[in-house]
Amino acid sequence: MATPSFNINAASVLSVLAAIAGTVIYLTQFSESGKLSLTDSFEAIPDVDSHLQGIEGLKYRQDGNVAYRWRADSAERIISSGSIQLNQPFYIGNIGEQRPWTAQAITGTLSQNGQQLQLRGSVVVEDLIREAQIHTEQLSIDLEQSLVATDQPLRLQLPNGETQSEGMTADLVNEKVELLAKVKGHYEPQ
Repeated sequence: MATPSFNINAASVLSVLAAIAGTVIYLTQFSESGKLSLTDSFEAIPDVDSHLQGIEGLKYRQDGNVAYRWRADSAERIISSGSIQLNQPFYIGNIGEQRPWTAQAITGTLSQNGQQLQLRGSVVVEDLIREAQIHTEQLSIDLEQSLVATDQPLRLQLPNGETQSEGMTADLVNEKVELLAKVKGHYEPQ
Protein backbone atom coordinates (compact mmCIF):
# COMPACT_ATOMS: atom_id res chain seq x y z
CA MET A 1 0.00 0.00 0.00
CA ALA A 2 1.20 3.45 -0.89
CA THR A 3 1.47 6.21 1.63
CA PRO A 4 -0.40 9.40 0.74
CA SER A 5 1.92 12.33 0.05
CA PHE A 6 1.27 15.91 1.02
CA ASN A 7 2.48 18.76 -1.08
CA ILE A 8 3.06 21.77 1.12
CA ASN A 9 4.18 24.88 -0.63
CA ALA A 10 5.14 28.35 0.65
CA ALA A 11 1.80 29.94 -0.36
CA SER A 12 -0.14 27.47 1.81
CA VAL A 13 2.04 28.17 4.84
CA LEU A 14 1.70 31.94 4.40
CA SER A 15 -2.10 31.64 4.04
CA VAL A 16 -2.39 29.68 7.30
CA LEU A 17 -0.15 32.14 9.16
CA ALA A 18 -2.14 35.13 7.82
CA ALA A 19 -5.42 33.51 8.91
CA ILE A 20 -4.09 32.87 12.42
CA ALA A 21 -2.73 36.43 12.71
CA GLY A 22 -6.04 37.89 11.52
CA THR A 23 -7.99 35.80 14.02
CA VAL A 24 -5.71 36.88 16.89
CA ILE A 25 -6.01 40.56 15.94
CA TYR A 26 -9.78 40.29 15.63
CA LEU A 27 -10.22 38.55 18.97
CA THR A 28 -7.90 40.87 20.92
CA GLN A 29 -8.91 44.19 19.38
CA PHE A 30 -12.19 44.19 17.54
CA SER A 31 -14.29 41.92 19.74
CA GLU A 32 -13.48 43.91 22.93
CA SER A 33 -13.67 47.51 21.74
CA GLY A 34 -15.64 47.47 18.54
CA LYS A 35 -12.67 49.07 16.78
CA LEU A 36 -9.77 47.52 14.95
CA SER A 37 -6.51 48.96 16.22
CA LEU A 38 -2.94 47.74 16.01
CA THR A 39 -1.75 50.05 18.81
CA ASP A 40 -1.40 49.04 22.45
CA SER A 41 -3.85 51.72 23.60
CA PHE A 42 -6.02 54.45 22.18
CA GLU A 43 -7.81 57.48 23.64
CA ALA A 44 -11.53 57.18 24.07
CA ILE A 45 -13.56 59.56 21.95
CA PRO A 46 -16.28 61.44 23.87
CA ASP A 47 -19.69 59.92 23.35
CA VAL A 48 -21.06 62.74 21.23
CA ASP A 49 -24.18 62.16 19.15
CA SER A 50 -24.54 65.60 17.58
CA HIS A 51 -22.51 68.71 16.85
CA LEU A 52 -24.17 72.04 16.11
CA GLN A 53 -22.70 75.35 14.95
CA GLY A 54 -23.97 78.82 15.89
CA ILE A 55 -26.82 77.78 18.18
CA GLU A 56 -29.13 79.77 20.46
CA GLY A 57 -31.40 78.78 23.31
CA LEU A 58 -34.40 80.86 24.37
CA LYS A 59 -36.76 80.51 27.36
CA TYR A 60 -40.06 82.36 27.67
CA ARG A 61 -41.87 83.33 30.85
CA GLN A 62 -45.54 82.52 31.31
CA ASP A 63 -46.48 86.06 30.24
CA GLY A 64 -44.76 85.51 26.88
CA ASN A 65 -41.71 87.71 27.49
CA VAL A 66 -38.19 86.34 27.22
CA ALA A 67 -36.91 84.99 30.56
CA TYR A 68 -33.34 84.38 29.32
CA ARG A 69 -31.36 83.41 26.26
CA TRP A 70 -27.99 81.89 25.54
CA ARG A 71 -25.93 81.29 22.45
CA ALA A 72 -22.70 79.49 21.61
CA ASP A 73 -20.33 79.20 18.68
CA SER A 74 -20.80 75.42 18.76
CA ALA A 75 -22.30 72.70 20.93
CA GLU A 76 -22.10 68.93 21.32
CA ARG A 77 -24.61 66.70 23.09
CA ILE A 78 -22.95 64.06 25.27
CA ILE A 79 -24.83 60.74 25.12
CA SER A 80 -23.84 59.37 28.53
CA SER A 81 -24.94 62.41 30.55
CA GLY A 82 -27.40 64.08 28.18
CA SER A 83 -25.66 67.39 28.84
CA ILE A 84 -24.68 69.86 26.15
CA GLN A 85 -21.06 71.07 25.95
CA LEU A 86 -20.87 74.68 24.73
CA ASN A 87 -17.96 76.45 23.05
CA GLN A 88 -17.79 80.24 23.64
CA PRO A 89 -21.15 80.47 25.46
CA PHE A 90 -22.86 83.84 25.98
CA TYR A 91 -25.81 84.21 28.39
CA ILE A 92 -28.31 87.07 28.66
CA GLY A 93 -30.62 87.09 31.68
CA ASN A 94 -32.77 89.54 33.63
CA ILE A 95 -32.51 90.83 37.18
CA GLY A 96 -35.83 91.17 38.90
CA GLU A 97 -37.40 90.88 35.42
CA GLN A 98 -36.34 94.41 34.58
CA ARG A 99 -32.61 94.77 33.90
CA PRO A 100 -30.53 92.55 31.56
CA TRP A 101 -27.14 91.14 32.54
CA THR A 102 -24.66 89.00 30.59
CA ALA A 103 -22.10 86.27 31.21
CA GLN A 104 -19.60 84.81 28.78
CA ALA A 105 -16.87 82.17 29.02
CA ILE A 106 -14.57 79.91 27.04
CA THR A 107 -16.64 76.76 27.66
CA GLY A 108 -19.89 75.79 29.31
CA THR A 109 -22.17 72.89 30.10
CA LEU A 110 -25.95 72.96 29.95
CA SER A 111 -27.50 70.23 32.11
CA GLN A 112 -29.73 67.54 30.63
CA ASN A 113 -32.85 69.14 32.11
CA GLY A 114 -31.81 72.58 30.85
CA GLN A 115 -31.92 74.10 34.34
CA GLN A 116 -28.20 74.50 35.15
CA LEU A 117 -25.61 76.35 33.09
CA GLN A 118 -21.98 75.94 34.17
CA LEU A 119 -19.52 78.45 32.69
CA ARG A 120 -15.75 77.82 32.79
CA GLY A 121 -12.61 79.64 31.74
CA SER A 122 -12.21 83.43 31.79
CA VAL A 123 -15.80 84.06 32.85
CA VAL A 124 -16.86 87.71 32.53
CA VAL A 125 -20.16 88.87 34.01
CA GLU A 126 -21.47 92.35 33.20
CA ASP A 127 -24.24 94.37 34.83
CA LEU A 128 -25.03 91.78 37.52
CA ILE A 129 -24.16 94.64 39.85
CA ARG A 130 -24.76 98.05 38.26
CA GLU A 131 -21.83 99.31 36.18
CA ALA A 132 -19.70 96.37 37.28
CA GLN A 133 -17.79 93.50 35.76
CA ILE A 134 -17.08 90.26 37.59
CA HIS A 135 -14.11 88.13 36.51
CA THR A 136 -13.77 84.52 37.69
CA GLU A 137 -12.87 81.08 36.33
CA GLN A 138 -16.14 79.28 37.01
CA LEU A 139 -19.77 80.31 37.45
CA SER A 140 -22.94 78.29 37.99
CA ILE A 141 -26.31 79.68 36.89
CA ASP A 142 -29.60 78.10 37.98
CA LEU A 143 -31.68 79.24 35.01
CA GLU A 144 -35.06 78.45 36.57
CA GLN A 145 -34.46 79.99 40.01
CA SER A 146 -32.27 82.92 38.81
CA LEU A 147 -29.48 82.00 41.22
CA VAL A 148 -25.80 82.58 40.42
CA ALA A 149 -22.88 81.14 42.39
CA THR A 150 -19.16 80.49 42.36
CA ASP A 151 -16.75 79.17 44.97
CA GLN A 152 -13.77 80.42 42.97
CA PRO A 153 -11.78 83.63 43.52
CA LEU A 154 -13.36 86.60 41.76
CA ARG A 155 -12.64 90.24 41.00
CA LEU A 156 -15.50 92.75 41.03
CA GLN A 157 -14.58 95.87 39.05
CA LEU A 158 -16.52 99.12 39.46
CA PRO A 159 -15.76 102.51 37.88
CA ASN A 160 -13.99 103.77 41.02
CA GLY A 161 -12.22 100.59 42.24
CA GLU A 162 -12.37 96.86 42.73
CA THR A 163 -13.23 94.18 45.28
CA GLN A 164 -11.74 90.71 45.48
CA SER A 165 -13.44 87.75 47.09
CA GLU A 166 -13.45 83.97 47.24
CA GLY A 167 -16.92 82.91 46.26
CA MET A 168 -20.19 84.65 45.61
CA THR A 169 -23.90 83.91 45.59
CA ALA A 170 -26.54 86.04 43.94
CA ASP A 171 -30.33 85.85 44.08
CA LEU A 172 -31.35 87.84 41.03
CA VAL A 173 -35.09 87.85 41.73
CA ASN A 174 -34.46 89.64 45.05
CA GLU A 175 -31.44 91.56 43.68
CA LYS A 176 -29.17 90.29 46.46
CA VAL A 177 -25.44 89.57 45.98
CA GLU A 178 -23.27 88.12 48.74
CA LEU A 179 -19.46 87.90 48.61
CA LEU A 180 -18.50 84.84 50.68
CA ALA A 181 -14.92 84.94 52.00
CA LYS A 182 -11.64 86.87 52.04
CA VAL A 183 -13.33 90.05 50.85
CA LYS A 184 -11.01 93.01 50.28
CA GLY A 185 -11.23 96.06 48.09
CA HIS A 186 -9.79 99.39 47.07
CA TYR A 187 -11.86 102.36 45.93
CA GLU A 188 -11.03 105.93 44.91
CA PRO A 189 -13.19 108.71 46.30
CA GLN A 190 -15.55 110.25 43.76
